[in-house]
Amino acid sequence: MYFRISGNTRQPVVLPMAGEAQNGDRYEVNSRYLLKNGRPILPVMGEFHFSRWHPDEWREAILKMRAGGITIVSSYVFWIHHEEKENEWDFTGSRDLRRFLETCRALEMPVWLRIGPWNHGECRNGGFPDWLVQGGFPLRQNDPRYLAHVRRYWSKLAEQAQGMMCKDGGPVIGIQIENEYGHCYQRPKTKAEGLEHLRTLKQMAQELGFVVPYYTVTAWGGAYVLENETLPVYGGYVDAPWAQHTEELPASPQFLFKPFYDDQNIGSDLAQGDALAGANAGDKGLHAPYLTAELGGGLQVTAHRRPCPYPEDTEAQALCALGSGANLIGYYMYHGGYNPDGRYSTLQESKATGYYNDYPVKSYDFQACIRESGLLNASYGKLKKLHLFINDFQEILAPADAYLPDIQPQSPEDLETVRAAVRHNHETGEGFLFINNHQRKRVMKAHKDWSCSIDLGDDKITLEHIDIAPGECLVIPYHLRMGNALLLRTNASLLCRLGKYYVFYTDHQPWYHYRKEPGCVITLKHQEAERAYKFGDRLVIADCILYEDNGEIFAVSQKPAEEIIYYLPDGARRSKMVAFTQAKCEVKFTYLGTGGEDGQYKAYEITINAKDLDKVHDLFLQIDYQGDRAEIYHEERLIADWFTTGDLWHVALRRFGFPRKLELRVYPTVESVYHDLPVEHGWSLKRINIISCAKAKVLP
Repeated sequence: MYFRISGNTRQPVVLPMAGEAQNGDRYEVNSRYLLKNGRPILPVMGEFHFSRWHPDEWREAILKMRAGGITIVSSYVFWIHHEEKENEWDFTGSRDLRRFLETCRALEMPVWLRIGPWNHGECRNGGFPDWLVQGGFPLRQNDPRYLAHVRRYWSKLAEQAQGMMCKDGGPVIGIQIENEYGHCYQRPKTKAEGLEHLRTLKQMAQELGFVVPYYTVTAWGGAYVLENETLPVYGGYVDAPWAQHTEELPASPQFLFKPFYDDQNIGSDLAQGDALAGANAGDKGLHAPYLTAELGGGLQVTAHRRPCPYPEDTEAQALCALGSGANLIGYYMYHGGYNPDGRYSTLQESKATGYYNDYPVKSYDFQACIRESGLLNASYGKLKKLHLFINDFQEILAPADAYLPDIQPQSPEDLETVRAAVRHNHETGEGFLFINNHQRKRVMKAHKDWSCSIDLGDDKITLEHIDIAPGECLVIPYHLRMGNALLLRTNASLLCRLGKYYVFYTDHQPWYHYRKEPGCVITLKHQEAERAYKFGDRLVIADCILYEDNGEIFAVSQKPAEEIIYYLPDGARRSKMVAFTQAKCEVKFTYLGTGGEDGQYKAYEITINAKDLDKVHDLFLQIDYQGDRAEIYHEERLIADWFTTGDLWHVALRRFGFPRKLELRVYPTVESVYHDLPVEHGWSLKRINIISCAKAKVLP
């Protein structure tokens, strides 16, 4: 395989979009990448919906996101969550936007606020209140009646967000206007009218105080973009649970390296059917950097489709976007959640509201990196490897051009050709080889002792003796400056920096070839890298959840003890055992019989006995049942539900005040449903366990 690196790199053009934070940080953007204080940055952005999470748990959620390598939190603000009934406003509890922004400010976590007005997000009416939808006037257009309601709504958001823009010392550095606009669900007759509407919305947002360095719009499927006024952001999902059939999808191109990829499947259930697709793709590279906001951090299941995004899918998709030149890696969702209670209706998207899919009333788990329960998915560790690399080497990576080899796979079904890309920084001479050997629901060929050549014009590099296992993702550097050393090439993947040490990982015999003196290297195994966290000048490896709060590192575990391994800046490896005091608890269930009209569900009483709750961090019900879906009620209020996927259902209890009695309702199996994971048909509660989870300080 051969890469030809052109000597003519595309020079970036400064775009008219910038701003300064109160602390003096200056944010800018050019046609290739984002900048902070004049230096290239490559942020990692994770979607987390504050109104779909308990406010007392926001802080920990954000800290877990940061520990996973997230550097910006993005969030929809759903109109219906705040004004379900006209002129009846609610910014309390989980809907408290100001408290959320204050939490982010206290944690110095930048925020990208997606203010709509229409947001989709599997929310009822795309977040529009029922009264607005039934108003009898055009929506998402420059109709004065609609604009008056938007101004009134955004004025309320502006009151909540006053002082929260970065120029005022707040965390908000970016605003997204609209969502999938011109691509789906109600739009003007012409593109010109649509662009004028976006211009009107941006001006209104600024007039009301939403003044930030960056403004974005979603651009997939040919959605409208205000050139030089908004940055287009793209995305992609490894499956389409919203597809209106129950067949397996063909092999996805998400797992190929492409200089630019516009996923036409996003929002395809609501797409309005004209030839908009790809309208911005042709000249995108000339006018704006390649940014993503919705790489699928998971998938939200529907009543008729229950695909499972395997952890390897999530990792490979992100790696392919990065290797293809993406300079903002944004996930939707990174952190799952659950819908708040509506006063006048349920708040999930459904066929009853005129949409094409039925979603759970409460659950917005999304099979994300951090689940609805707050527990970690295996994808969390896989992506964290990539994020550690991005965060430590973004200044080299962001300006680096993407190149594809002479031999490329002919289609996603080509399971033999090595899938590779190079990003080369012409200014520093450093570069990275990206390899993805994974295709969703396929088995890729293994490659032993593989090699490739990189032609730099005046120099030629051969990367060799690389073993590539099926499903493996690699990021291999070349000509990497390591202090006074220059690493010419290696067969190991780069993870992060630790003091003067550079951390790599491989399951094979590592080798490092330097120009003269050797560099300082720590080499981990692949699984160690997935369990690794970086906190300041320490690399910590553990099986449990770790996060840093006020300079102290905490662990959250379900075990009585955990081994914590950590590396110091001098390369020394240490380990310690950390004990956890778990609650003594038990759970029992009793069959109550069938309920509902014509016995549509089987009901079970769940009784929870727990001691030492003052010592516990959380309790989780682990539920295994046969059926299509299940619900949990507390004092006749629906507090949790689940569409069967083949995965165990975990329900966190702290957010509900550790209830002692619950009612579980299980609904019978439905045959015409698509599943990725094997599902046992039937109609019963098989078993239920209760798991104690404790927190302890690991390192000061």
